[in-house]
Amino acid sequence: IMELMSKVSGRGDDEIRIRESGNLIGEKARGVLNSRVAVRGHARAEVYNKMIASAPYARGHVDCKEIIQDDGIATAIPIVEVRHPKAHITHEAAIGSVDTRQLETLMSRGLDEEEAVDLIVEGLLS
Repeated sequence: IMELMSKVSGRGDDEIRIRESGNLIGEKARGVLNSRVAVRGHARAEVYNKMIASAPYARGHVDCKEIIQDDGIATAIPIVEVRHPKAHITHEAAIGSVDTRQLETLMSRGLDEEEAVDLIVEGLLS
């Protein structure tokens, strides 16, 4: 069983580059690559996740979530490669701003917009 988790926050002129890879080479091998990134200001983030499954019944998942604010730029590059017909890998990548519903819910409970955004980003990275 393999699990990698990265959680990174960038601001100002930060440049973030995350490269994760996993090779599932044993029968019934399992693996997950998780990335959580938040960028604000002029920060840039590039997340490269690669998972390879080359054994029977190997199962893997690549999951990347990035939040951008201000003039931040985020890129997600999920690569899944299956080398055995009985192996399986899935991936999910999501990049965007803070969820409006979450923001409105927190603001309806007394937080101002900045506090609500900070709480959402903190939740993503916790």
